Amino acid sequence: MKKQEIRILTMIIRELSLVMLMHNHDKFSVTLEKGSKETRFILKTDPLEKDLLERMKEKVNREREIEVETYGWELVGDVDKQSEFEILGLLIDYMEIEETAGEMVLTFVRKSMYRE
Repeated sequence: MKKQEIRILTMIIRELSLVMLMHNHDKFSVTLEKGSKETRFILKTDPLEKDLLERMKEKVNREREIEVETYGWELVGDVDKQSEFEILGLLIDYMEIEETAGEMVLTFVRKSMYRE
């Protein structure tokens, strides 16, 4: 795996953790599953508030912006000044939501676009 891809994957994990903590969800886990065709980030937590989940779906389920990865982080700007889901929306292809009794599982999928 290239160094740039490792940086992107760690940025996604950082952003997921930041969002959870900013919204007072302090019991969660993030699992990374790296495959040859896609990488999945599985976030398990207590159920999220409806408005938070809707904002997350709106921002994350938009078109991924390859230019950010290709031309560098300068296009993103100051990460700390971005809205809480902007970075995820730039780097993730789509998300899936699964809810069971007392637990929510959010899976963020990033398709592999580069040859190793």
